[in-house]
Amino acid sequence: MKALQLSFTSILLFFSGSIVAQLAHPHFVSLNFGTNIPLSEYGEIDSLSSAGANQGIYYSFEGGAYFSKLFGIGVNIGAFNNSVDNDGIIDQLKTDAQFNNGNFNVSSKSWTNGYIMLGPYFSFGSPKFTVDLKALGGIINSERPFINIQSENDQYEFNSAAVYSTSFGVNYGMYFRIRLKGKLALRINAEGMLATQEFTEKITEISQTGNSQPAIERTATREISAVNLGAGLVINL
Repeated sequence: MKALQLSFTSILLFFSGSIVAQLAHPHFVSLNFGTNIPLSEYGEIDSLSSAGANQGIYYSFEGGAYFSKLFGIGVNIGAFNNSVDNDGIIDQLKTDAQFNNGNFNVSSKSWTNGYIMLGPYFSFGSPKFTVDLKALGGIINSERPFINIQSENDQYEFNSAAVYSTSFGVNYGMYFRIRLKGKLALRINAEGMLATQEFTEKITEISQTGNSQPAIERTATREISAVNLGAGLVINL
């Protein structure tokens, strides 16, 4: 019990000392780059037109202005891109009874999501090592990509045009700033992105008999959720 109390006291003293020792106003700007990992519905295939996203990349510019040692307001401007899971589309077609013997070719573009986020930052640490926490809100614009599916015997074709949607989104996460030299620092980044987009999809289809079907318009809701893991270069201002 005494050992536990001693450990707890040591942790409190460490964080108290870090807060006292940290920069008076830990302002920063940073350029970030890394891996984007789709989560839940964004990485799954629930229809041919809303095909799932593969692991991709993200890139962003971020900056924060602080009112005190601990609290500030910042902005995060960036994007993440994900290719379409073409093999997953083929697998889904082959589970359909009418297409289980078909051979298909799939061509597609990538999901593209751009965002602008604003909100509070909470930071603590020392001039050499700073932890940043954030919870931001803003706008995410998503492009659901063009998708074309064609059977090798040309008896079936499916075409879904690229469409766009904009909605409110949230961005939350935690970073570590490690000072390298002077005001330059390395940043290790982990953050989540979340938005719900509504797409008006435009679909054309040629049946197995070769007859062209009337173009279809339908509204589909898609949750865009992902985790960004990466690094960046920071200038502490």
